[in-house]
Amino acid sequence: MEQQTVVREIEVRAKASRISIAELCRRAGISPDTFHKWKKTERNPNPPGANLHSIGALYRVLEAIDAEDAKRLRKGGKAVAA
Repeated sequence: MEQQTVVREIEVRAKASRISIAELCRRAGISPDTFHKWKKTERNPNPPGANLHSIGALYRVLEAIDAEDAKRLRKGGKAVAA
C-alpha cells in the first residue's frame, strides 16, 4: 500500500476512534512530528519513508482502542473518547 494511503487511513481511523494524532503517536511511542513528516504536502513534496515498525505500532494502538470500545458496547455501555 502506498505511504500516503496508509497515512490517510491512520488519520481516518484515529478520527473515527476520537483520538488525536498527537495522542495516538504518544501511545505508540512515536513523535507526532515524525508522523507529520510522512505526509506529502506542498512544502514537503518528497516525504521520508515511514518505518514499518512505527506504522505497525500506530495500527496496534488503533486496534486496542477498537477492542476497548467493542468490549464496552458488549457490556451495554457506549464507546467513549480514546
